Amino acid sequence: MTRGAAIAQRYARALFGLGQERGDLPVLLGELDTLTDLVLGADELRRVLFTPIHPRSERRGVLGELVERLELSKEVHAFSMLLVDQNRTGYLPQIRDALRELVEQAAGLVTAQLISARPLAQDEVERLREVLSRRVNAKVKLQLDVDESLIGGVIARVGDLMLDGSVRAQLDSLSMKLRRGSP
Repeated sequence: MTRGAAIAQRYARALFGLGQERGDLPVLLGELDTLTDLVLGADELRRVLFTPIHPRSERRGVLGELVERLELSKEVHAFSMLLVDQNRTGYLPQIRDALRELVEQAAGLVTAQLISARPLAQDEVERLREVLSRRVNAKVKLQLDVDESLIGGVIARVGDLMLDGSVRAQLDSLSMKLRRGSP
């Protein structure tokens, strides 16, 4: 784990604990999502908040006004001020992603990466989601990617589990068997 990921994880766990105490994790995550998306979507705002060249008082003022205009909770306001005070606002996207992962884990939801050779139809996606859910015994949220070099089939990754049903993998396996002379 990189240093940045470790820092983001620590802040996300703190915010997660706060959300558990309040009993509104999804709301807290939604507020952090809103704040992060707005900051990432505005170049000038991102530049001011993510670079310590701007005085801390300026960054606190900008972020405080932003939180107020968005009508976010006092907890998110205090959290964002802590990030400014600790020069950690640049970790906001990573913190949000780490918090989302913690919230999803608490809800029994896992994210699976599904890589296919072509875009999949919705019914194919749902069938694969059901199969993976049964396999890992959890609700699965799919992240879909396309890699045309697979030729056909799909690769699914859920945590440490990787299921490779791609044509490329089957051809590689067949090639190895032919070289060894086994059927």
